[in-house]
Amino acid sequence: MPQALAGNTVNAQDIIDTVDADIALDTAIGTAATNFTATTQVARTALGGRLVYVFLLINTTNALTATAGDITDVTMFTLDAAYRPTEPVTCVAGTGLNTGEVLINTDGTVVIRAVSDTIAAGRNIRITSMFLT
Repeated sequence: MPQALAGNTVNAQDIIDTVDADIALDTAIGTAATNFTATTQVARTALGGRLVYVFLLINTTNALTATAGDITDVTMFTLDAAYRPTEPVTCVAGTGLNTGEVLINTDGTVVIRAVSDTIAAGRNIRITSMFLT
């Protein structure tokens, strides 16, 4: 049902239809760094590419060893230009056994930064983020 907003008539369904109409899906959104493999890489965009959802499943071929309660920051993946944030974004990452923080930089690098326990070689690291560009 249309609603009056500041003297204008707004139909919520028209807004929903407009947003839904421009959702795009891509499954090749960047490049894994050395010693990592992108098992799954998905981006969905909406609002003309301004709203970006990213899901990555990254496998590490080497252990990421925690020393004094943290691992060394390491780049795991680089997003293509179309999916990069305009400001750095932090999000949660997890392996099912470990959790930590990932930073997505404006240059597209996806850096695992803060994990308190060693991540064994062969583990999958899951990252999900949504941001405006």
